[in-house]
Amino acid sequence: MLERILQLRSQSMPIAQIAKECGLTVGQVKYQLRKTKRLSSIERENQSRKLPSFYARDRMKLMVQGPSVLYVYWEITWARMRMVASYLQADYRQIQKGIRLYDVTDRLFDGANAHHYRDVTVSDEASSWYIYDVQPGRTYIVDFGLFHDGRFCPILRSEPAATPRNQRAGWGEPLIEPAGDTRYPAWFENFSSYSLYTK
Repeated sequence: MLERILQLRSQSMPIAQIAKECGLTVGQVKYQLRKTKRLSSIERENQSRKLPSFYARDRMKLMVQGPSVLYVYWEITWARMRMVASYLQADYRQIQKGIRLYDVTDRLFDGANAHHYRDVTVSDEASSWYIYDVQPGRTYIVDFGLFHDGRFCPILRSEPAATPRNQRAGWGEPLIEPAGDTRYPAWFENFSSYSLYTK
């Protein structure tokens, strides 16, 4: 029915005549035309709204994809990259970029006390990476940085992410991992939404 209304309207036919041709009231025809106009404006608006490639913020996120796969993505502003390259006295386009994966299971990580770490070099254009062959049931943190003169210079650090177990819980074992150090409260235990309100 809507296609017929639009076809007749494209022929510059008055709304009253379209209603008569389609066996509808004038109000029903106007409603269909307004609905079509509203939908087409929403479609145009959605097409013009594209997610930006970059948000101009320095950030790094680590996500668990499975018991043995992690996914990490990052964004580094040019200002920060130039600052680090200036500190290293090198052209940032020529410096090898990479990520360092730390196993920090049951550790209050201070940057140097990981169980072990693994370095992965990434291409210059990369802004995300999959990390395979990680151990199930472990907690990881990732740094993004530069490899220069035989050393790793970290720029960004992710929040920790814990991989799930890849086996069934044994008899009497809890289905979820027990809480870590109970001397320190979880972040939400001391969170107050009132502290976010400012005048």
